[in-house]
Amino acid sequence: MGGKKEKKKETSEPLSSKDIFVAIRKRNPDRVYKASYADTLNKIAEMDRIQSTQETEDGSQSVDAFASVMGPEHPGRLRLYGRGVTKTSLKRKVGDIGTSLSSTDEMLQQKMVEMEERMQQRMQEKFNAQKDAMELQVAVN
Repeated sequence: MGGKKEKKKETSEPLSSKDIFVAIRKRNPDRVYKASYADTLNKIAEMDRIQSTQETEDGSQSVDAFASVMGPEHPGRLRLYGRGVTKTSLKRKVGDIGTSLSSTDEMLQQKMVEMEERMQQRMQEKFNAQKDAMELQVAVN
């Protein structure tokens, strides 16, 4: 396997909640899953539809596609950030309340890249282990 890593484009545009939702729910087509993916695909399609409708009407996005599909936030919770994260704790972790939201988005983007790299590494390790087991079985037979 070539050790080439795909370089990510650095953009100044912050990630939307929809982008994060899609990225963390992406599935590997070669893997078999227990749970159905249909509901997630329907939500993503609905978000795309709302987003494209908003963009064609006036060029700017006045409605958050993610919020309109997923519904209102529960009090004291913050979606897509994991358990126990609240708006207050997120602001505290980022630093000063006056810190721009773009730094939060950059932090999220970095965490997503790190998570994706870890997942790829684990998948490669599992693949190598399965390959070694198959080679051993062939050698024994």
